[in-house]
Amino acid sequence: MKNYFVYLPDNPGGGCWQCTATSAGYARIPPGVTYPPSGHPRDHDFTWEKGRILHVYQIILITEGWGWFESAPHRRPQRVEPGAVLLLFPGVWHRYGPDSEIGWVEHWIECRGKAFDRAVKSGLIRPEEPLLRVGPDPNLLRAFEQGHEWMRENPLANQALLSTLGLQMLAMIDRLRGQQNFPKKRVEEQIQKVQAYILEHHASQLDMRQVAAKNGLSYSHLRQNFKRLLGVGPKHYQNQIRLQRAQDILANTSKSIKEVSEILGFHSPFHFSAQFKAAFGVSPRFWRSQLRR
Repeated sequence: MKNYFVYLPDNPGGGCWQCTATSAGYARIPPGVTYPPSGHPRDHDFTWEKGRILHVYQIILITEGWGWFESAPHRRPQRVEPGAVLLLFPGVWHRYGPDSEIGWVEHWIECRGKAFDRAVKSGLIRPEEPLLRVGPDPNLLRAFEQGHEWMRENPLANQALLSTLGLQMLAMIDRLRGQQNFPKKRVEEQIQKVQAYILEHHASQLDMRQVAAKNGLSYSHLRQNFKRLLGVGPKHYQNQIRLQRAQDILANTSKSIKEVSEILGFHSPFHFSAQFKAAFGVSPRFWRSQLRR
């Protein structure tokens, strides 16, 4: 996925959802690169020395690399690792950034409105707890992936959808905070980490033996437990994600079958069409034509 960010107009009151998404973005920050990237509005830009105060809420998910995060009132450096969620609050000083020798991958959404204000008053999110170490969560990552797709497709037309996604993320954070009090078995944590990795890299040519070794598992152990917990093997799961993304692209863009095949990492348009027909019973070309009748 290419780096991007988009800023949207505010909707005072947040409409019927009482929440307005005003920005979203994704960035893969390599080692040695100046952070944050240039091009953000002046009120969002910052330096590590001075930090920053925003007047909106942000949810930031880190999926690779590591770095540091500080936020008032404590202002103590906290290490940020994959699976960390950074919560930024209106009027609260903060600063964060990747380690200069490691870099990181960040996903973020920005919202304002009474729904988020109520979440603070109820204690669902708290300025005193701005860093959540939830671990790799496929559902939260999937929500961000959906938001990225909407923003790259048509930001203004999809602003309401992104706003409701912000509310959904609040509910996910509430669930994840509860899970922090009930540690999972190690094997479940490993499988969840693999699931999140496959979801984020579904368009890549993944060697599942290498993925297993990277997560401290043998390939047979990975395949057995992945299927036990998710109902399908890891390679099958990757193919499912690719085909679901294919449906989204076919339905919402005019990209050719060849282009869709290349975007999603299939070996060829023929291979893509065969996999699509095996899953849905019709070719991708016919499936798209049925939508447009």
